[in-house]
Amino acid sequence: MSHAETLRVFRRACVRAGLDLAYSEGFNPRPAVSLPLPRSVGLVCQDETCCLKLRISNDENLKDKLSEQLPAGFEMTSAEALGPDASFQKGRAVYEIPITQKESNEQMKERISRLLTNDSLKLQRRSDAHGRTKTVDVREYLESIEVIDRKVIVNARFSPQGSIRVDEILNLLKINVADLDGPVIRTKVLWNFTLKAQN
Repeated sequence: MSHAETLRVFRRACVRAGLDLAYSEGFNPRPAVSLPLPRSVGLVCQDETCCLKLRISNDENLKDKLSEQLPAGFEMTSAEALGPDASFQKGRAVYEIPITQKESNEQMKERISRLLTNDSLKLQRRSDAHGRTKTVDVREYLESIEVIDRKVIVNARFSPQGSIRVDEILNLLKINVADLDGPVIRTKVLWNFTLKAQN
């Protein structure tokens, strides 16, 4: 499912579960439901984070209520009330890239080793709808890359400036679509939670 379709699933589940959602202001109010880490087309996610803003946030049965309304294929693993003073930032994401037998594990490991020895990995990234590009150094975003059982596991960092994209990871590793043995999976996202200082 696309990012927008997944968001609609959660919004509808919240309505069916009878959750007291807050709404945006303006002429076209929308329920305060968001998926803070959008995913690109074709990327499968096993660890999606959904944020809800509730008028009443002390509902102890929120997880069960929402789980009962989600369709097959969706599993709600946890729910936590953060409070109005909490904020969170993306910390790290783990990607799993299944590859075919075209190359041996040793060949891929050698390519990864050469890649990670670089202090800088500069790419041209499209910056707007007019086709203009900018130079981005993505080396700081690559925490680790390893090969396990025909799967390339990539740990990617986030920063206030952004992160590396899945298509850029594939290009750096010289992995074409024909070399994939299934979809790329974002298996985990780690978040950094903070509370605002009290005056």
